[in-house]
Amino acid sequence: MGFVLPPRGVVLGVASLVLKEGATIDGALAVVRAAVDAGVLAIDTARAYATVDDDAAGERIAQAARAQAPGIPIITKAGHFRVGRAAWDVDGSPERVRADAVRSREVLGAPPSLLLLHRADRVDEIDASVRELASLRERGVVEAIGLSNASVELLDRARAITEIDAVENRFAFGLDPAAEYRYCLEAGIPFLAYAPFGGPKAEPLATRVPRVAASAMAHGISVHRAALAAMLDAMPGAWPVIGSTRVESVLDSIAAAAHEVEDDLRRAFAEDLRSRGVGL
Repeated sequence: MGFVLPPRGVVLGVASLVLKEGATIDGALAVVRAAVDAGVLAIDTARAYATVDDDAAGERIAQAARAQAPGIPIITKAGHFRVGRAAWDVDGSPERVRADAVRSREVLGAPPSLLLLHRADRVDEIDASVRELASLRERGVVEAIGLSNASVELLDRARAITEIDAVENRFAFGLDPAAEYRYCLEAGIPFLAYAPFGGPKAEPLATRVPRVAASAMAHGISVHRAALAAMLDAMPGAWPVIGSTRVESVLDSIAAAAHEVEDDLRRAFAEDLRSRGVGL
């Protein structure tokens, strides 16, 4: 079946809606409902997006989106999980991946649209994990499979075993290289780019993409919307996974898909990335 998204748009990741200090279920559901109403393409969650009291908190939030829009794809991840108030662990063994997949299907009420091995970079026996993912897809436990946090070398290794339907890696503007994106583009594999703004510890976006920020100011839009619009224009086969925690910010980001990118913004984005050593 594979994993297919429309060619232009954004995915909402729910990690911060669960894990950010002060997060509430009401606040999370308000953001998700607004995102679905505005046309978000998919919801991205994981077994790791859990609270101390609920191992499936993130997937329950994703399920709320599916209840609102039954056809919306749900992406989840296996092999990384919460073990305490401020502690997580990794177990990418076939047994754990299988158990996580079954639990995800139970919570979501249907097979996940895409199951990713969450911390592919920290799994010792990745060949066995990938074979289990392939088995889960073949048996219909999940619809599609892929890797998250995977290097080009790991992707080569996995693709020697089975077809990989999607990859989700961090691609923060001005911080991360584009090697895995270019690999996926050439291979025809959808590339989900999480944390495009860099996350809470990154330097401000406007300082990393100053030319984009200047263009955004000239056009009267936020630098975040401008950067996402430029990314969608410059990076076919890639979809940003945003981590908005406010209704206003999620709507601003989703609006990037409809923003017409003019030459000044196109040049600004390319020059900002090149100045940081990132070539697309």
